[in-house]
Amino acid sequence: MITSSSARAALSAPACLALLGCATEVVITPQLADKNPPTCQIHVPVRYDGKPDYLPAALVNDPGASATMAIRYSYEAQYGLQELSPIIAIVNPLMIVGFPTGDDNLVVTGRVDVVRGDATLRSYAAAAAMKRSSTVYYEGETFTEMRRRGLLLVGNNLSSQLCNDQDALAALLKDSANKN
Repeated sequence: MITSSSARAALSAPACLALLGCATEVVITPQLADKNPPTCQIHVPVRYDGKPDYLPAALVNDPGASATMAIRYSYEAQYGLQELSPIIAIVNPLMIVGFPTGDDNLVVTGRVDVVRGDATLRSYAAAAAMKRSSTVYYEGETFTEMRRRGLLLVGNNLSSQLCNDQDALAALLKDSANKN
C-alpha cells in the first residue's frame, strides 16, 4: 500500500539526487600540503588594479618599502558553457530524474611576479578549476559566485606559497635595498 508520505518521498528522491549532482567541483593547483596555511605579511610596493579583496592576503602594499623592487599581481578568468540541445531536453525522460542539462566550467588563474624594473626575479602561480552541472531542478552557483570563490581560493593559495617562500623573498628585498 502506497501512502501519500511514501509517494512524496519517492518523488523527492530524484530531486535530491539531482541536487547532489550539481555541487560545484573545485580543483586547485598547486596543491599545498599544509592543512593550516602559514600567515605572513610582505610589505612591498604592489602593482595591482583590481578589487582589494582578491589580492593575496600576504601582500601589503607599501609604496615606500623598496624603490627598485615591486610585486605585480594579475589574474584571469576563463569561462566555458555547454548546454544540452533544447530538443533533446524536451524528449529526454531522464530530465525528470535530474539528468544534467548542461555544464558550466570556470578556470581562474593568478600570478604574482617579483620584479625589479622590467626583469622578473621570481614568479608564483595558482589556478582553480571549477565545474558545475545544472539540472531542471537546480542551477547551482552562478558564474559570478564561482568566479569570486575561485579568486579567493587562488589568492589564498598564492599567499601560502609566498609565506612558505618568505625567507627567499626577504633575501631578495634585502638585496634590493642594499643596491640602492
